[in-house]
Amino acid sequence: MAKGYVFAAAGTAGHIYPAVAVAEALSERGVDPSQVTFVTSRRQVEREIFSALPYPRFDLEAAGIRGRNPVRLALALWRLGLSTLRLRAKLAELHPAAVAVFGGYISLAATLAARSLWIPVVVVETNSVMGRANRLASRLAARTFRAFEPGAAGSGVPLRAPVLSFKPDAAARDELIASLGFDPDGVARLVSVFGGSLGSRRINEAAVRMLEEDAVSGAGEGTLYFVVLGRRDEAEFAPRLARLAAEGGVKVVARGYEEQLYRYLACSDAAVSRAGSNTVAELDHFRIPAVLVPLPGSPGGHQEKNAEWLASRGAGVVLADSECGPESLRRALGDLTGKAPSFATRRAEDAAGGERDSAAQVAAFLGENFAG
Repeated sequence: MAKGYVFAAAGTAGHIYPAVAVAEALSERGVDPSQVTFVTSRRQVEREIFSALPYPRFDLEAAGIRGRNPVRLALALWRLGLSTLRLRAKLAELHPAAVAVFGGYISLAATLAARSLWIPVVVVETNSVMGRANRLASRLAARTFRAFEPGAAGSGVPLRAPVLSFKPDAAARDELIASLGFDPDGVARLVSVFGGSLGSRRINEAAVRMLEEDAVSGAGEGTLYFVVLGRRDEAEFAPRLARLAAEGGVKVVARGYEEQLYRYLACSDAAVSRAGSNTVAELDHFRIPAVLVPLPGSPGGHQEKNAEWLASRGAGVVLADSECGPESLRRALGDLTGKAPSFATRRAEDAAGGERDSAAQVAAFLGENFAG
């Protein structure tokens, strides 16, 4: 008898968090967390994310198949074969009702292992450009869910329950600003700046230099900047921002990492960020106008496409990484004026607007077609 589900998601938060969102949506449908097993790699990001989650895990060695070097290609295919066999044995033990894959080469191993046992596969693609593993998996899938479709009501990226349930009203905004050490009445505009968990040196350097110049010129009075530098860049940039904050020339708070970044995004008037799928989806969900600086060389150029999707909805300005400096960033933030309603206007409007809960959609498809 089929029992539960297996989700393959590894390597990046952009793959893992949408999978967790679908697992949470399954819980809303009465599926116990113990019945959703995650297949992950052995990277630090998985250990950090799943340390606070109730789902069982099964780890595999994961390596992408890249380049044309015959030795590396042969080694990658060998590892893929071994991972597929190991996972096939685990699936035979678990006998899940379905396997859902969310990207990365673990998705390919999971798809091959599942189909060899006649277990149905569902593909969830969270980027505007489908990755190679998901492209291959989709040929064997019962259903493929795509994000960032033109004309869609929402991004199509499954968002976690805490994000969906957070309501950024005026009281929440005032409380957040006060928690940063500022009087809410003295903050006319809140801008969040971040470049991922490790950080983006390009964004950090441009933002810090912009704020240093603003401190000298007196520009930006009334604007509070919340800057998440990333773990890699915190030691270099945090002292410069601390000096600015101490001198009082600009209002700025810097952190290396913020686990609940969505709360700051939701309460912001504007943002500056990379264009990963989760980031763009949260910006779209909360209707935050953003300067998006896509990561150059992202597979298939997906960050550029993600950014263009948000910009096409009138809520973003795309700034090329090579052009991101203090002056261009200042101009781009100015260009956001009118790109989306202000915080006060957004909260006064009905934000429901037919937006789709993609996590619930995927969970409904699994529950209605492959009862676990």
